[in-house]
Amino acid sequence: QALAGTRQIGYGGLLKQIKQQLKLDDADNGDLVNVDGDKLSEPTEAELIVARWDNQRKNYLIW
Repeated sequence: QALAGTRQIGYGGLLKQIKQQLKLDDADNGDLVNVDGDKLSEPTEAELIVARWDNQRKNYLIW
């Protein structure tokens, strides 16, 4: 119960060295979406996809 809802990640060996060389953020508290530091632009109309769950079809509908 104490670990419910947490992300448990451990690095060892070669992966630990690579993580240190790349100076990656902590996976628990770091920014996993905006990793290159650039600000995200607002999506254009062509990039915006909306999906909604349809209970009758038991599937997502994309608009």
